[in-house]
Amino acid sequence: MPSVNVLRWIDGRGWIVLAGGADEDIRAQAINRSSADGGIAVIALDGSGDQMSDDVSALGAPSSYAVDVFTEDDAALERKLAEAGVIIVSSAASAEEVRSTLYGAAISGMQQAYANGAVILLEGASASAFGSWLPTNAAGLEWVEGALILIGMQNAAARARAIFDAHPMAVAIGIEAGSALALGPDGQIEPWGERQVTIALGSAYKT
Repeated sequence: MPSVNVLRWIDGRGWIVLAGGADEDIRAQAINRSSADGGIAVIALDGSGDQMSDDVSALGAPSSYAVDVFTEDDAALERKLAEAGVIIVSSAASAEEVRSTLYGAAISGMQQAYANGAVILLEGASASAFGSWLPTNAAGLEWVEGALILIGMQNAAARARAIFDAHPMAVAIGIEAGSALALGPDGQIEPWGERQVTIALGSAYKT
């Protein structure tokens, strides 16, 4: 598991990009960063998969395709995602919705793609779902270990107080719109876009 100072995330040859929302510049940077073979898979959790695929193609992507996580059978869903070089997951109404929709075959396919070098771009509430906890303090998907990922919140430390009280080694990552935090396979940590990313630490880091 890559680890730099306080941030830890799952092993893989690809990148995890946590974005504050849909942003053309961040999408373009994610597409350019991929070293994996395969097209660009887009998961539009609001159902606008074809439009989102067209938007990605307009950025100059070589090939893109929509993956319908609501109707595809598990085998096809896992295969389509595992073969991707980039996976872009749009925001949704809540991180809970993201977790429940992706859990199972979609996550399995995403993990295979990431292990092979794919860039996983998570936008808005989708980014929040991949920490250890959701903003509601429920369990997350745990791609970023020990982290509460908060989108568009000015004071991450205050919002994370309950998590910090229960888990002193937790971290809270605050990401504003137009910004992203990219986590690379060799421990790289890069702020993208407007670079409005903050990290707050639990009490264990202050002693």
